Parts: sequence; structure tokens; C-alpha cells
Amino acid sequence: MSSQVDIIGRQSSHYTRMTRIVAEELGLEYRFQPIFDLMSDDPETYAGNPALKLPVLKLDGQAIYGSVNICRALAQTAPGRLQINWPWDAETPLLMNAHETLAHAMAMEVEVVVHERVEKRLPDTASRKRRQSLINSLSWLDTHLNDILRQLPPRDLSLFETGLYCLLTHLPFRNPMDLPPMPNLAAFERDFGSRASAQATPYRFDKPPE
Repeated sequence: MSSQVDIIGRQSSHYTRMTRIVAEELGLEYRFQPIFDLMSDDPETYAGNPALKLPVLKLDGQAIYGSVNICRALAQTAPGRLQINWPWDAETPLLMNAHETLAHAMAMEVEVVVHERVEKRLPDTASRKRRQSLINSLSWLDTHLNDILRQLPPRDLSLFETGLYCLLTHLPFRNPMDLPPMPNLAAFERDFGSRASAQATPYRFDKPPE
């Protein structure tokens, strides 16, 4: 008996796209439920998540919060279907740092978007540091990317690569910004973007029904 899988989030969210790519890679059928009001302070808007965050997974009616937890739960519904490399599988300092730097960059990009694009606030000391932190993290990932990919064990999919692709494609979509040349990240983005799961989950803004 197959599970009922509902992914609740936004098609414009890099965290939501991570979960959708994993679901697509696993060949799972799922329903997508958009969250239209990101400024809502009602947990029910976020399927009961008290942190008021997305995405949320409803798996046979049970809610699971957070993109990494959701990806793990999706994989558990299809055991053995794919060999997936997870953040907790990292056994070298480089891989540990890669996962940490990626997680930080994804969070910082959200902060930059909220400050500069959503609230349209003027730069301040904190916002300038966040933006520089994001740029520094991307530069570090570009510098070390080839070694990171070589150290990842054999796999069908890794959460690092999935998250990195979602972040890189989110930057021009949601937060266009001038960046120094990052050829390794650009090559990786082109390569991962050829996957059917990436092509099936393009970013777009969810529009509420009229």
C-alpha cells in the first residue's frame, strides 16, 4: 500500500525545491500544496509547524518539519530505491565543512532576500555582513567543489549536491546579485540541471486562486 505524500511549501523556495527533487528522483507520487501567505503568524498556515517555517511534509497525515527531515522521510518510503548520501555520512573535515557552509549559505540567502527584496530595507551593518557572508560561502564552495565531489562516496544522489543546485539556481531567480566568477559552481549547476528531477521542478511564484 502506497503512502499519501503531501509537500507543503512554495515553488519559489530553495528548501521546498530540495524536497521535490528528492521525491522526483525517488519516483514518488506526491501532491504539492502551496503556502501563499509567508507573513502569516498562524501555525496552521504551515501545516501546524510552530516555527512558522516551510516546507512541511504530510506523510499519511503525519507532519514532518524541515527540508532535511522531509528528504529522509521520503527516502524511507522507498527503501533501497536510491543510494543517497546524507549530511551525517560526512567523515572528513572537508565534507563536514561543505555541508555546514552550504546550510549557512542557504539560510543567509533567505535573510538577504527578506531584507533587500521583500522588506526593501536600506543596508545596515547586519545586512552587509549577511551579504558578505553569503558571498564568502559561495566562493569557498567554488574553490573546494571539485575536492568535495571527489570525496563524496559512490551515490545516486547526495543531499549536498541537491541543496547546492537549489541554492545556485535560486540566486538569479529570487536574489540577483553581482558575484565574482565562480566557474566550478557554474559547471556543476549546468551538469545537475540536466537531471529530469531538476527540469521538473522549476522555480515559479505560487499565485492564490482568484
